[in-house]
Amino acid sequence: MKSKKFILFIVYFVLCGFFFSQNKTLNYKEERHKFNRKLISNQSYEIITKRITSSDEFRGSFLGSAKTRLGKSYFVVKSSYIFNLNRSPTAENHIFIYNSKKEFVGYYYLSNINQLPQKLHNNKLYFNNEDCKEKIIINLTNGIPAAINLKCNGEDDFVEFK
Repeated sequence: MKSKKFILFIVYFVLCGFFFSQNKTLNYKEERHKFNRKLISNQSYEIITKRITSSDEFRGSFLGSAKTRLGKSYFVVKSSYIFNLNRSPTAENHIFIYNSKKEFVGYYYLSNINQLPQKLHNNKLYFNNEDCKEKIIINLTNGIPAAINLKCNGEDDFVEFK
């Protein structure tokens, strides 16, 4: 009888150790959407930074809302996921679009943090990439464009809405 209790005792501690030692992985997409929705709720027009791990963070701001001619309303957020902060920082930059219920609609992936828009005013996204001579304005009045052209120094740079 003592040996059964001893074996159960050992099995119990082995299993507890196994379950407690499992690392919880970060679902960065889900966390990023939570971060973006909070920017919308708080109407955070200034850049907000949220540290996720010792080497990763989110940076973003709420740009505003746009209303199309058909009456659809969208929230627009610029957001970056910056990783490898301790070694060689790398950023994934997006313009996120959410509907009036704060449900994710889609995004534009931007290869460079300088490509993020500066503001949204009267349904127009204003881009001001200091590396480029062109000043880009994207009108959202007719809806979310399937692609935008972030032309820089005469070279087209089309970015698809996904």
